[in-house]
Amino acid sequence: ENNIRMQEYDTGFDMTNYANFTNYVPSKWNLPYVFLNADGRKFDWSSLTQGSSKLASSIYDSKISNFRYKEDVTDGYVSLHYALKNTVFIAGVRADDTSYSAWMPTVSNNLVSDNFTKKSGNYINPLPSFDFVHRFPWKMNIHGAYSRSIGRPTPSNIAQAENITCGTSDEDGGVACSISRGNPNLKPRKAHNFDFSIDQYFDHSQGMVSLAFFDKMIQDDIYTLRNLTMQDGVLYNVSQPMNATGSNIHGLELSVLDRSVALWGQFFDLSMNATWMQGNMKYVNSSGQQTRINHMIYQPDVLVNGAVTWHIPAIEGGLRATATYTDKYLTSIGSYASNNQGQGAYFMLNMAFWHKVYKNVSFRYEVQNLTGTRFSNVVGNKLQYTNNTSYLGRGIYFHVVLNSL
Repeated sequence: ENNIRMQEYDTGFDMTNYANFTNYVPSKWNLPYVFLNADGRKFDWSSLTQGSSKLASSIYDSKISNFRYKEDVTDGYVSLHYALKNTVFIAGVRADDTSYSAWMPTVSNNLVSDNFTKKSGNYINPLPSFDFVHRFPWKMNIHGAYSRSIGRPTPSNIAQAENITCGTSDEDGGVACSISRGNPNLKPRKAHNFDFSIDQYFDHSQGMVSLAFFDKMIQDDIYTLRNLTMQDGVLYNVSQPMNATGSNIHGLELSVLDRSVALWGQFFDLSMNATWMQGNMKYVNSSGQQTRINHMIYQPDVLVNGAVTWHIPAIEGGLRATATYTDKYLTSIGSYASNNQGQGAYFMLNMAFWHKVYKNVSFRYEVQNLTGTRFSNVVGNKLQYTNNTSYLGRGIYFHVVLNSL
């Protein structure tokens, strides 16, 4: 259940002494961005007034944001295992039965009533799967799998009539206000998944190199369609979840792991994972035209992770460094390709150190984002323009760990 109360106030108050004026002009804006400074907290917010028009819009925006949603899911699963000397086969099927009811505000002639419109739905999907693993005598395994999967929409994707937010920090970047709407006709995404991998073990099975190929064919993929619109001099980013005509993503993943690396009389754990992905999606844009985009929502083309752990027996502790590189990726599709939005590429380094201080007590120290990574919202048909940048800084944490004796 979502129950929101909004209060909107009259404009025209003088905030000059509480504002930082910049030369930064966000994408699709005509004026520079203005930020509240630290003194903004001292402003007498109780002096704000609410005229009849703002009172009416407050009631409207509050009612139209409310919804209720109920979902019942029943699953059943059966599997068959068959093992030979060096090969194992597993076949199974899962039945996913889902029924839901959504209650949405009733809108007529721009008036929201206290009554709700109910929409119910039900779908059942058989989800088969098949796996096999073959072990070669030279410490090599091959693994193949096929599965059928389903992804249900979130409640707000279906039941939400409209939700208006202003002045919040989100992925919309420089846009002052956002309007998000649900889609009561949204279907669950369904996918055919194919995976194949070769695993080679070494260093007395303490190390492994794995190369995997994967392919996913998706029906009714869920994406967010965004439009920019100007209302009463305010730029709004209007978003609504939609079903794509079809999507596909495939890629390669290389993994390397060794839990027993001896160097200079010390022992280390090393791990690395690198993934390359290529996806595409077909959808109907706001003009009703069939469109293809060579990206998938929330899927970077390149993703690399690595970690090094130095074990220090003298203090019963260790030192670990982890690094992540994520390529830029799409987060929402605009009504035009130039309005596409995404997350910019970034690299981040984290470190942790721990040691024992008593029999079952250890201290752990962590530094998150040691590199001071900045996160950027990007826009454009190739996500080539930076819309805004967030400076999140570093996070320092201290933990006391208690282990049972």
